[in-house]
Amino acid sequence: MTEESYVNSQVTDAITQTSMKVVGEAPAEAMAILYQQMAHSIGLALQNVIAQQQHSYSIHNAITLAASRQLLTTDPAAAAKASQELVAGSAITENLSALQAVVNELGK
Repeated sequence: MTEESYVNSQVTDAITQTSMKVVGEAPAEAMAILYQQMAHSIGLALQNVIAQQQHSYSIHNAITLAASRQLLTTDPAAAAKASQELVAGSAITENLSALQAVVNELGK
């Protein structure tokens, strides 16, 4: 049965169709926004990785420069003595021999 209304039926049909259109497009728009946000997040992550790598290279260059300067300005006898004290005061030789034994066992 048709109810009588003060609003024209064409107006109510137009509003109903518009509402249905909005409801129908909502999932697609939500996915589009999601994809845009994901692409933006990935772009920012890649920018952060590149910036970190550039800063790492700067730090490595500074360390290399400092080590080179130290090597050029240090007395060779003092450097040899410091190296011997470093090796003698640690378990480097034992660790290297244990590592060599493991490598030999793996090679068999």
